Amino acid sequence: MWLGLDDTDYLDGGCTTLEFHKLLEALPCSYSNLRLVRLWPFAAQRTRGNAALAVELHCDEEIIDFLDNYWENIILPLRGAISVSEHDDRSQHPTDPGMMLFSEQPGEEYYWRAVRQKVEDLPNAVKTWGGHGRIGASAACAWPANTQTWEAIAWRVKDRKVDQNALAEVDSWTETFLCRDPRSNRGLIAPRGPCPVMFGIRATSEKVATDAAKLLIDAEGTAEIISFRTFSTNQATGDHIERTYSAVVNEVSTIKGGHTIIETERGRLVSFSEGGEMNLLAQWLQPGDEIEYLGLDDDEETTHLEGLKVLSSFSKERPTCSCGKRMKSMGKGQGVRCSNCKITQKEQWIVTERIPPSKGWTQPPFDSRRHLAREIV
Repeated sequence: MWLGLDDTDYLDGGCTTLEFHKLLEALPCSYSNLRLVRLWPFAAQRTRGNAALAVELHCDEEIIDFLDNYWENIILPLRGAISVSEHDDRSQHPTDPGMMLFSEQPGEEYYWRAVRQKVEDLPNAVKTWGGHGRIGASAACAWPANTQTWEAIAWRVKDRKVDQNALAEVDSWTETFLCRDPRSNRGLIAPRGPCPVMFGIRATSEKVATDAAKLLIDAEGTAEIISFRTFSTNQATGDHIERTYSAVVNEVSTIKGGHTIIETERGRLVSFSEGGEMNLLAQWLQPGDEIEYLGLDDDEETTHLEGLKVLSSFSKERPTCSCGKRMKSMGKGQGVRCSNCKITQKEQWIVTERIPPSKGWTQPPFDSRRHLAREIV
C-alpha cells in the first residue's frame, strides 16, 4: 500500500518532513521507498519548498484503524496555522493537512499534472483524510521516480548550527550538489526560517546522501539533532518543465528592481534581477536575436525564465563612407549615399555577428534556483 502526507507547513513553524518522520516512527508495520516530492512551483497554497511526502507500506487495510487514530490525535490539530510573510506579498493560506492511502501506486499521469499545473481532482483511494493536502499527498505517491536524486534531512533540537569544515568536505564530493554557493561559499543546505529542519544534504545516490548527513551530524561544530532520514526526491530533475522553446526577440526592457522583460512572438519572458549571469544575458539581447529558453508560465501567461541561450545575434548598420560619415538609404532597393561626398553604393547594410557575454546555456545562481530546476548542459 502507499501512504502520502502534505500541507502541515506554515512560515512561522511546522514541518511536513518532521511530521512524516514521527508518523513513520509510530507505524505498526514495516515500510520502504521514502520519498519527498516537490510539486508545481506556482501552486496557490505552496510553501517555499512545496514538498509532499510518501511511503510504501508493507501491510493491508488493517492499517486504517491506526491511521484514523493518528490523524485525529496528531495531524488534524495542525490544521489552520497561518502567518504573514515579511518578504513576499503573496497571500498566505492556513495549513490544510491531507493524508491519502492507496492499495497500489496511483498512475503517474496524476504526478505529471500536479508538477506542471494546478490540480483539483483526486485519484481513487482506499481512504482519504483532510483537505487540500490530499493533492500533494496523492502526487507524491504517484511519482514514477524515472529520474531521481536523494536528500538526507536532519531536524534540530534547538540551535541550527552546521559544522562548516564538514560542509566544505561534503561539498567537495562529486555526488553531492547544491551544498554551497560557489560564488560566496555560503551554505545552501540549511533553511533560514524557524522550521525545525537543521539541514538537507542533496546527492545523486542514496548512500552518498546518507554518508554526508552522518559526517555533518558527527562533526564537532554541528548542533544536536532529533534524527535524520534519507528520501528519494524529484529535486533537480526538471520535471516541472516539459520542453525548451525557441523564439525571436521583439523588444527588451529593464523595469524597477533590475528585472528584464523580453517580448517575443511566443509571448513575454521575465528574467529576475537575482538571475545573475542569465539576467545580464537577457539585458544584452536586442530585437531580432534568436534565443532558446525554458521556464514556467505564471497566471498572467508570462514565462519566468530558468534557462536562456542565444542561438543567433547580428547587428545591422549602414555602411560608413570613406569620409567617416554614415551613409543613408536612397529608398527601397536603391542603395545608399553619403550626404557629404554624394558617393553611392548598392550594399545597404553591414551585418556583423554579435558575441554574447555567455556561451551556451545560462541559469540563475544556485541560491536562486527552484528545487526542481535541473542543471542544463
